[in-house]
Amino acid sequence: MHTLSSWPFHQLGAHLAYKARRAGVLFLEVDPAYTSQRCPRCGHTEKANRRSRDHFCCRRCGLAGPADHVAGVNVRNRARSAWVLVNVPVPAPG
Repeated sequence: MHTLSSWPFHQLGAHLAYKARRAGVLFLEVDPAYTSQRCPRCGHTEKANRRSRDHFCCRRCGLAGPADHVAGVNVRNRARSAWVLVNVPVPAPG
């Protein structure tokens, strides 16, 4: 298991992209910056929102939960935003 956990992130991303392409699944990369500090409810981003490695609590609106879950919700939301941009129809020349 140590071999998998020591992979560079770029190599892991390339492997996931390859597997997704092979399975016919779209693969989008999103910027993970501040996803563990940003509240998905109100958008407030602050280091103090992440009280510990495992717990998230927004200092503005009070949303609380497992930090990894909150970060995952933020990553999902960024991917949804990127998906919309990827699928915007190209305007016809006018």
